Amino acid sequence: MTGHPQTVTVRRGDDAAAELDCDLCVVGSGAAGLSAALEAQALGERVILADAAPQLGGQAISAALGTLCGLYSNGPDPQRLVHGVMDGMLRALVEAGEAAPRRARNTVILDYSVNAWQRWAEREVAARGITPLLGAVLRAVVRDGSGRRVEALDFATRFGDRRVRARAVVDASGDAVVPWLADQELRTANQPILGTVMALFEGVDTAACADWPRATYHEAMKRRGAEFGLVRFDGFIFPVGDGKVNLNLTHVETPLDPVGLSLAAIEGRRQVDALLALFRDEFPKAYGRARVAHYGQAGIRQTRMILGTRRLTVEAVRSGALPDDRVLRCSWPIELHTTMDTTHWEMFADDHLHHLPFGAMTPAGLDNLVVAGRCVDAEPAALASVRVMGPCFAMGRAAAEALHQTGAGSVHQLDLGALQKRLADNLERTTRDPWLGGVTGESGPEAYGAG
Repeated sequence: MTGHPQTVTVRRGDDAAAELDCDLCVVGSGAAGLSAALEAQALGERVILADAAPQLGGQAISAALGTLCGLYSNGPDPQRLVHGVMDGMLRALVEAGEAAPRRARNTVILDYSVNAWQRWAEREVAARGITPLLGAVLRAVVRDGSGRRVEALDFATRFGDRRVRARAVVDASGDAVVPWLADQELRTANQPILGTVMALFEGVDTAACADWPRATYHEAMKRRGAEFGLVRFDGFIFPVGDGKVNLNLTHVETPLDPVGLSLAAIEGRRQVDALLALFRDEFPKAYGRARVAHYGQAGIRQTRMILGTRRLTVEAVRSGALPDDRVLRCSWPIELHTTMDTTHWEMFADDHLHHLPFGAMTPAGLDNLVVAGRCVDAEPAALASVRVMGPCFAMGRAAAEALHQTGAGSVHQLDLGALQKRLADNLERTTRDPWLGGVTGESGPEAYGAG
């Protein structure tokens, strides 16, 4: 048998970066970025969807979140407030039995299968002709002579550099990486906003613990947590199928440093192991045979935020203020993770809604960039009420619509009335989803619901 022919190759030190062209480059493929990319493609834009991770989905996949929050209004009969291209994912996952509603925090959340989410995203991106650029770390931003327009983005990949030329950009990176590399002023919180390493347990006797209130776990964590090396004594635990539960019970620091973040993820997994050991010892009937099926990567709630032309304040969230440039509604509570041992929750009434101004998505110094997701301009506690996935879907849609409407102009000179007409579904429409069925429950700010 003869050997297969081979070619000898060597890297040329002066190789120029290969170039890709598009109308819109979306940086980050999580809830906000995926929504922006799909919405823009539906508007006829040529889209490149770039992510530093080797797969699509952002934290919805890598952090193993498993719960989709912020889609619905509060009260005993929640209505969906967020509409758009992501409706297709909700419908597909529910119909396939890969997502299901539950009462929580005076509203409804959806538990979802991480694998099903990822596969839906991959199929949609491929079918719609969106160009995925994965494993691509943004390392430089090229601006025009005025300094106000992004002309190109330089990415480093394992196969060499790639330069993406785009008419407009959506930054859904979570860290405001495009404005950062474009030398824009950004905000950071003066106190750490903690992240979470989530995990999936399997081998649980879920029938034995199906009706346990969270207080059952919290009491054991407070009483014996120090013995097992825990740092957090509250959080959520969700049964997500026969023998499986999803945990959001850890806290870790999430520094803007690769070594620090890597060590934080390791510490988070140590906390998961400690929880398993405690539950096995404290609840042997339900957890005696449990094991960790999956550790998520460190989930990050807040790092850098832009300086927008407007800012979302805590007072605006609490009062339900109606900014004249609003682009979405939300009822999710203020969920602030600033202390290791617990979480600050500020619940809202049944009829409460708060809104995000478009100006919080537009860096003052750039004309063709809109951010979506957790790097919008907001006070830390205010951001804690809009950084969940429902509002992020709506931000992605708003970003795509705004940049499509802007064309070669500036997002700071947009006809906001025209934009709001395009976003009317997310400002006015409510939907009673058929899959909610009989999911009802107590209402009011004190009603935490199941989970």
